[in-house]
Amino acid sequence: MRLIYLFFLLLPLFCLGQSEDGGQSCRAGKVRYFGRLAANPKARVSYPGDATIDVTYYGLDLRLTHTPAYLRGAATITLKSTAPNVTSFFLDLNSTTATTGEGLRVDSVKTGTQNLAFRHQQNQLTITLLQPISSGQALTLTVYYQGVPNSRDLGSFRFSRHETTTDPSIWSLSEPYGAPDWFPCKDNPADKADSSSVRITAPTRFVSVSNGVLISTTDNADSTRTYHWRNSYPIAQYLISVALSNYTRYDTPFMYGNQTMPVTHYIYPETLPRAQANLDLTPRMLQLFTERFGPYPFLREKYGHAQFGQGNGGMEHQTISSMEASALTPSVIAHELAHQWFGDKITCRDWQNIWLNEGFASYGEAVYAESVSSLTGYKTTMNAFMTRALNARGSIYVQDISNFANIFNSNRSYAKGATVLHMLRGVVGDSLFFRTLRIYTATPALAYGTAVTEDFQAVAQKVSGQNLDYFFKQWIYGEGYPTYRVTMTGGNNSATVRLEQRNTIASNPGSFTMPVQIRVQSAAGDTTVTVFNDRADQTFNLPARGVVSGVVIDPNNWILKTVEASSIVTAVAEPLSTKLRVYPNPTAESLAIDFSTLSTGPVTISLVNLLGQRVRLISEAKLTSGDHTRMLNVRGLAGGRYTLTLETENGTQSRVVLVR
Repeated sequence: MRLIYLFFLLLPLFCLGQSEDGGQSCRAGKVRYFGRLAANPKARVSYPGDATIDVTYYGLDLRLTHTPAYLRGAATITLKSTAPNVTSFFLDLNSTTATTGEGLRVDSVKTGTQNLAFRHQQNQLTITLLQPISSGQALTLTVYYQGVPNSRDLGSFRFSRHETTTDPSIWSLSEPYGAPDWFPCKDNPADKADSSSVRITAPTRFVSVSNGVLISTTDNADSTRTYHWRNSYPIAQYLISVALSNYTRYDTPFMYGNQTMPVTHYIYPETLPRAQANLDLTPRMLQLFTERFGPYPFLREKYGHAQFGQGNGGMEHQTISSMEASALTPSVIAHELAHQWFGDKITCRDWQNIWLNEGFASYGEAVYAESVSSLTGYKTTMNAFMTRALNARGSIYVQDISNFANIFNSNRSYAKGATVLHMLRGVVGDSLFFRTLRIYTATPALAYGTAVTEDFQAVAQKVSGQNLDYFFKQWIYGEGYPTYRVTMTGGNNSATVRLEQRNTIASNPGSFTMPVQIRVQSAAGDTTVTVFNDRADQTFNLPARGVVSGVVIDPNNWILKTVEASSIVTAVAEPLSTKLRVYPNPTAESLAIDFSTLSTGPVTISLVNLLGQRVRLISEAKLTSGDHTRMLNVRGLAGGRYTLTLETENGTQSRVVLVR
C-alpha cells in the first residue's frame, strides 16, 4: 500500500488515522478517514493461515451486479499438501455477519465432479477430503459462493460511485487482511501463488480490469460482458484485484530495448483530462527505476493504473495500481510503481517486515525527485521524510500486526523506513547502494518470492563488504534516534572534538553506532572528516586548514538525529581582522555585518545552522571593492549557534553567531 501523508505537498501522502503510539497510519496515497482503524476488527487470530497447504494457483470467476450489490463466485484453487496424510484443511473466507447481513455464503465445494464436505464458520472454510493427500501432492478444487462482500476497514471490496458524476464503480483493495472478504484464499503474504486468473462478468456498461494480460472479452446474451485476465507471475493473495467502471482507456507504452510493453491507464472520463500529463510521466519513471532497481518485473504483461474511490489513495496491485483521482500525482505514481519491485516482485514475508514494501516504495519517491531536480529535489524529499521520522515511536519491525494503524504507520513504516535506506546510502556510498538494490531484486532466492529484513541485510553486506549488523539491529529492531552534543577545542590546523550522544526517545539502543561526518570550519576553508562513532562518549582529533572557528555534525544530513548546541573553546586566539565583523553577537533581532572586498565581484553571505542547513542568505552578483555593511534579519530563528560565512572572489571567512 502506498503511503498516506497529510496534504503537505512536499510529501504526497495522506493519513489514515492514528496508531496506538499516536502516529499517523498511511495507505498507498491519500487520506483514509476511518477512525475505527485504531483496532482492526478483522485481524485474524489464525494468521498465518493453514500451514498444511501451499496454494499454487487462484482462478476467480466472478459475476457482479452493482444494483443490487452482489457477487456470485467460483474460485478454482490448486494447492499442494505440506504435511503427510492431510485429511482436511481450511481456507480463509469471511462469513456472513449477523448484524449487517454482509458476508459470503458457500454453496458447494467440488474437486472435479465430486462434492466435498465443508464447514464455513468464524471466517474459515474447513474442507474435508474424500481421501488423504500426502506431502507434496497437488489438489485442485472449486469453491462456489455468493453474497455481499464485507466492506469493513479499508473497503476491501466496494460497490461505490464516482464522486462527481455518480456513475457506478466496483473495486477491491485487500491489503492487509481484506482478501477473504471476497474470495477464499490462504491469507498470508508468505504464500504466493505461482499464477492467477480473473474472469469478471458484469453489465456491459462496465470496463473490467485485473492483473496481467487481457486474454479475451466476450459479450453475453444477457447484456453482460466477460473480461478474462491472466497473470503468469507469482502473486500474493492481497495483490489480486478487480476494478470496474465506465473507464476511458489511455495508453502510454514503454520501450524496453526492442520490446514495447503496454502501459494502460483506466481512468474515469471526467478525471482523465486533468490527470493525463502526470500519467504521461509513467514511461520515464519505468526507465528510471529500470536503471536503479533492475528490469521492470512484469515485462511480459503490462503496467498501468485503474481509478477507484476517493479516500483510498493508491494501492500497488500487481501490474495495475489502483489510484484515486487525487493520487494521480508524480510522487504517488512513483511510489506505486516502485512497489512493483518492492512489494510485488519481492513481497514482505510477514506484516512485521512491511518496511520492505513501504519504506522502499517511499524511497522511490526520493529517487524520482532526484532524477527531476537533482540533489536539491532528493534532499527536499528526504528532509521531509526525516522530519516525520523523528516522530516515529516503536521499532520499524512491527510488534503488533493485529492493528492496521501499527502496520501502516506513516511516520514509522513509510518515513523512517525510507530514512533507513537514505542512511544506508550514506554508509556504503551511491554506487554500492544502488548495486545493492539491483542485486536484491535479482537474487534468485528472493525474486518473485518473499523476504524479511535479514535477507536484505545479507545482500547489502555482500555487496558492500561491510558487516552491517549494527546498522540493521539498531535502526530496524531498535527505536528512536541519536541526539548529538559536540564540544570542540580548536587551534591552528587541528581540532579536538568530543562527541556525546544519547537515544532521544527510547532505551534500546542506548546509543547509536554510525559513521558520522564532521565539518571543521576555518576562515581558510572547511575540512570534512568521517569518523566511526561507536560509543556514547568519544573524542576525535581532526585536521583543519587554519584557525578553527567551529564544527558541524553531519553537514549533509545523512543521519536521523537532533543536535544540541555545541561548546566551542578556542585554544589559539583568532587573529584580529577588519575584513569581517558581525554585531551585536549574541542577537535576537538583526545582525550587522561589516566587511571589505578587495575587488569588484559577486558576494554571498549565508547563515547556516548546526545541521548544515542554510537558513538565511544575502547574495549580490556584483559588488564594488571597498568597505560595506549589510543587515541580516534573524527574527524567528530557533535560539542556538549558527555559522555566518562570507564568500567573495578573494576567499571565504566565517564567524560564529549566537541567536537568543
